Amino acid sequence: MHSHNLVIDDAAWASPWRRRRVSEKVLLSMGLVLTALLTDPWPGCTLVAVAALVLMLGSARIRPALVLVVMTAPMAFLLIGTLPVAAIWHGMGDTAWGNLGWQTQGFAVGPLRFTPDSVTTAASLWAHSLAGTLAFILLATTTPMVDLLGWFRKLRVPDALIEIASLTYRLLFLLLGSTMAIRQAQNARLGDAASWRRRWSTTASTIGSVLLMTYQRATRLQSGLEGRGYEDALLTLAPNRPRNWQFLLLSVLCLSAIWSANVAWMLWVAP
Repeated sequence: MHSHNLVIDDAAWASPWRRRRVSEKVLLSMGLVLTALLTDPWPGCTLVAVAALVLMLGSARIRPALVLVVMTAPMAFLLIGTLPVAAIWHGMGDTAWGNLGWQTQGFAVGPLRFTPDSVTTAASLWAHSLAGTLAFILLATTTPMVDLLGWFRKLRVPDALIEIASLTYRLLFLLLGSTMAIRQAQNARLGDAASWRRRWSTTASTIGSVLLMTYQRATRLQSGLEGRGYEDALLTLAPNRPRNWQFLLLSVLCLSAIWSANVAWMLWVAP
């Protein structure tokens, strides 16, 4: 159940940043997210994306292939989300504007019109979203969920909310583990070589088996918690990590450099 399906959690446990305080990583990651939201696409968001990638591939020692795998789904989602912003519906009959050129009213693809303003807005939205996503992935690939939940408990977040998040996290792993076990059993029986009709039937039976197996494993999980005297909170020991002032200083310098470059561009370079 390792390799490609639990890559984020595996990377978080293996990263050298796992030994750093959660608050320090949250400060850096959320600082980059806010910077991506508040600065211009160029150079602010671009520098945020570059900084997040350099930190992941460098100090955090996250493999490039892993970053590509983790970012594939968010990038596709962002692309789909920004396309409606770039395209304006103008109807099939309104085609006279197309002869005016890109600089004035853009170009048409069927009933859709792409103008300079709409494309610029979509590109800006995509840049902000991509930079913020990379900053958040920096935290996700360097901090296990267990550490995050323990940090929330230190912030005096109500135990009920923490337990809901913890149980949801564990149940997702149960669901994923059940799915992978059934898929491996089907592949061992040459399920991928069957006809399309047989594959649809296999998919339906897989869904039923996954739900039943997950429910049974979740029930055993609940029984195990009750047998250990679980009532309202499942407390775990958190390691005492010293504060790293060098890491905090470098984080502040990184954010300050991005903001300084953005302000300098707005004042002296941008028209």
